[in-house]
This record gives sequence, C-alpha cells and structure tokens, in this order.
Amino acid sequence: MAAVRAPKQWCLTKQESVTSYENWRQNLVYTLSLDANFATFLIDGCTWGKKTRNTPLRGFENDGDDVRAPQRRTAQQKVTQLELLLGQIANYCPVIARNSIVKNSTSLNGIWQDIRAHFGFQSTGSHFIDIVDITLGPQERPEDLFQRLTAFIDDNLLTIEGQLTHHGQAPTEDEDMTPSLENLVVLMWLQLIHKDLPRLVKQRYATELRSRTLASIKPEISQALDSLLDELKQADETRVLRAGYTGIRKYRSRPPTCKPSHDSPSPKICPICQQVGRKVVDHYLSMCPFLPEPDRKFLSGKTRNVAVPDDTCVSYDYDSDDLHDAVEDTVQTCRVQVHLSPYLLVYYSQHVIQLTLDSGAETNMLRRSVAVKIGAPIQHSSQSATQADGLSSLHVSGETHIELSHGSQVFKLDALVVDNLDVDLLAGVPFMSRNDISIRPAKQQIILRDDTIVTYNAVKSQRPFQRNSPQAHVLRATRGTTSVWPGEFIDIELPATLKDDRFIAVEPHMPTDINKSSVRPWPSPHITSPVAGHVRITNDTSEVKTLQRNDHICRVRNTVASHDPSMCSSTPTVCPPLPDVPLPTQPCSVSIDPDKLLPEHIRS
Repeated sequence: MAAVRAPKQWCLTKQESVTSYENWRQNLVYTLSLDANFATFLIDGCTWGKKTRNTPLRGFENDGDDVRAPQRRTAQQKVTQLELLLGQIANYCPVIARNSIVKNSTSLNGIWQDIRAHFGFQSTGSHFIDIVDITLGPQERPEDLFQRLTAFIDDNLLTIEGQLTHHGQAPTEDEDMTPSLENLVVLMWLQLIHKDLPRLVKQRYATELRSRTLASIKPEISQALDSLLDELKQADETRVLRAGYTGIRKYRSRPPTCKPSHDSPSPKICPICQQVGRKVVDHYLSMCPFLPEPDRKFLSGKTRNVAVPDDTCVSYDYDSDDLHDAVEDTVQTCRVQVHLSPYLLVYYSQHVIQLTLDSGAETNMLRRSVAVKIGAPIQHSSQSATQADGLSSLHVSGETHIELSHGSQVFKLDALVVDNLDVDLLAGVPFMSRNDISIRPAKQQIILRDDTIVTYNAVKSQRPFQRNSPQAHVLRATRGTTSVWPGEFIDIELPATLKDDRFIAVEPHMPTDINKSSVRPWPSPHITSPVAGHVRITNDTSEVKTLQRNDHICRVRNTVASHDPSMCSSTPTVCPPLPDVPLPTQPCSVSIDPDKLLPEHIRS
C-alpha cells in the first residue's frame, strides 16, 4: 500500500482572505499530523510555556512509568519535537516573526489568532461589523460574492476555543449556522447585487416563499439572476439633466414669444372699429380699411425695435397671413447668463480627459469615441438613458468601470458609454458622491476629498493654440535609472511657470552630437494639457527608453491662441535691404590665440 502523502504546502503571502487562510491552515495541520511525534501537540487544549532562560523546558516533565516504554519521552525530547513543529509553521508563515512562533507561543490556537490578527480578520466582536464593507466588485460574479458572505459568517460563529462571550457567558459548544442566519445571508446577497432585487424576488417567487425559506430557493434565484437584473435595469431609466448652449439663438421667421396665459388664441378685434361702433370688427388693426396709410406702413414695417424690460413677459399673437413677410430681420435675446459647467482634467493611464461635473445628472456618461481612444474596457449593459425632457433617448453602447487620477487623488468611475455626447466625460451625482467632490461655481472652484481646491475657467474657448514663448523649459528625469517600455509613460512635474497653463507644447530635446536624420525624435512634437502640474510623456516608439537621473527628456513651452491680436502687429514691419558687401575672393585668414596664451604644444 502506498504511503499517504499530503498536498504540497505553500507559504502565506501579504494579502490573504479568510478562505485562503483557512485552506492554508487546514492543509498545514494535516501535513503535521502525518508525523506521529507531533500528534500530542495537535490535540485541542494542548498548551506549553514560553521559552526563556529560566524555563528552558517550557513546563514539560518526563513521562512516568504509566506510559509505555516505546512512547515514553523525556522533557527535553518533548521540547525538541515541539520546536520542530513550531519551526515548520514558521517556515510557511513568513509574515510573522519567527521567534513569535517558536519561542513566544503557548498554543496552536494562540498562533492561529496571531496570524488572523495580522491579516485583520481576528475573531472579535468588532470584526463582525466589517460585514458592512463587503460590496460587489466590478469584475466579481454574484456567486463569488455569496461565497464571500458565507465564509465571513462562518468565520464569525462562536466557538469554544474563541475568546468571545455572549451576554457574559462563554459558549459551551461550537455554534452552527441556523436556517434564519442562512436566510439573512441570502437577503444580504440580493441587496448587495441590486437594492431593488429583494423586492422583485418577493414578487416573482411569492408562491414558493409561502412554503419554503428564502435560502432554500437560492439555486432557482441564481439561475434566473441575469433576467431579473435585466428587468430591473430596463425599468430604471436614467435621466441626464444637462442642457447644452451653442450661443445666441437667431430667429429668422418670427420673433421669440412667451407662452400666453390662455390656451386659445386672441380673437381678431379692431379697436378703432369697435370704438366707433361699426358692425364689422373681426380684423386686426393693421388690416383695418379705415387706418391711414402712414400708420399702416408703420405697423406692418419690416423693421421694428421693441424695448421690453427684463422682468416683463410679452405675448405676441401673429397671423401667418397678416405677417407673411413682416419680420425678416434677426432678433437676438441675450439676457440669460451662460457659464460652462465645472470641469476637471484627469488622467486615465497616459490619456488626458476633461471631466465635466454636472450636479443635475443622475448617472455618469463617457462618449464612445473617447472610450475607444483611451482603451477603456466596455462591457454589455441593458440600461437606458434619456435627456432631461424624458423623451430624447441616448444610445447606450455599454458600460465601463475605470480609475482616474488627478495628482495623488484616485477617482473610481462607473459610467455608461453613449454614442452622442457633447463632452468627453460627464460626471454626475454618483461620481461626485462616491469620490467626495463638491463644486463652488461662484468662485469657480472644485473641492476634492482632501480639501484640495482646483480652479477652472468658466469662459469657453475653442481657439486653436500654437507655440508662443521662445523660452523653453527642459524636463529632466528626477529618479534613478528608469526604463520606459513601448506604450508606457513617465510622469514628470512641470516648472512652476507652466503648472497653471491650459495647454503646453512638447517637443523633443535632440543632442547636437547625433545624426538627427537617422534617429526618430522622442517624444514627438505635440500639444497636451498638464494635470495637477504634471505631464505624462508616452513612449510611442518601438524601443525601450532608458533614462538616467537628470537626463534631458524633452522641452516644453507655453501656448497662445493662433489668432490672438497681441501676437499680430496691425502694421507690417518691412526690414531694410541689406547693403551689398563684396565677397572676398580669397579665404580669410583666421588667427587662433593671437595673444599667445596657449601652451606651445597646443598651438602647434
């Protein structure tokens, strides 16, 4: 018969869960139990003393005559075998100091509690409260979440070996998971997947729940979970409360009108004919046959200027037949202030994204073309979204879950990917609430979670930019030896004079002692936007760039609008012609060191 062999033991890592730790512990205990010399120390309740100079035997004594001779051991033999066992545990637990296990431990249960305390899931009353921190991860399956919940509850059940008491009484036996506790785990599982899922399950499985518990129908719920979530997402339409502004609206056919206070149009009544008492009064004043010709021309003139106070609402009633060509000129209204929404520049990898904050949007949205450009993962989504009018729908292509960065801040974003959007990224209330971001439009300020204040410009500018300053700042590598692989980037802090610029020009810094035609310039010339005073330079070549400390990487300059009047002179400057200087027919003699200051061997 072949000898029994345990599975190969592995070491604990710095990141462990309750399940992975229990798997490690059970396998280690089984491996140690295969050695008969360790069997005594693996029994529940076995304890020993700490090893010190005064207690080298750790409280062990020699076996008496009542123990059979083959199993009889001395106190020193027991200490030796115990330290071999503790040494094996320390070998596979490098996260705990070796002496803490070999010399200072007093029982196996104490060792397990120390390891659990190191990973933060020690069996204490406060550890049970950590259940509120369990959430469904972006890429996590619902079944994996259920197993995590079950493992957490199992780990917090009261045991005899534990140190917890309940109402002042220690447990007399290990606690088992009751049916009510199983129902509670399933209910929490449904709540974490979707807040409205428990209510839908109660409605769909009302017949089964009359005679069965919630935990007993969990397999049926798992099989129908996708269809249940699709139904919830379709019913939960998201509205984006955002209105775009494209400038002053021009009215060519008729002037702007306020909504009348009545539903039906005003009747045609001529005030002159009505005052005189004529029988026919069903016509407008401008069409009255008794109206003098100068007044008629004035009323039906093609150019009219109407002065209306800002707080007055005027109702215009026009007949298409009466005013077929009365109003032709452009009427402009510009009494409502328009400001841009607050925006924040963020990085996704090496890509700069302008994140528009909208406190009226109920969800986050990313334009599909931007998502494809930056390489954001797009997943299938059955959600729908509409504009603020509740009728205009947006075509949702999917959803994405990414992390953005601004300086030392990292923001988590869950957004719908839509085809048509007037901004790159619309961050609504969910994004602002999750990342603790607030806005102060009166001061044009965005306040981050660490009280950092970022200012933005509320004046819209769509002008192209060009390189301005003749002064260039050289960016250098600030760390030690750094290798930038193709497709990766290096983050560099900008000089103080460029940190507040909206756009900067980046151009390569080519040494003068190399052949520029044979070397591809890196980085390639481009215009980018700094984020929190930093710029990221991407290695867009096919070679690995190795940078030493203080190596010159590139040059950066500030930019201005290409049609800025300050950059152009109203009067062109004509340079005077250069005087005609005859060129020498013989090479000019050049004297080196005319004062004979260099040594003789150098001058020769």
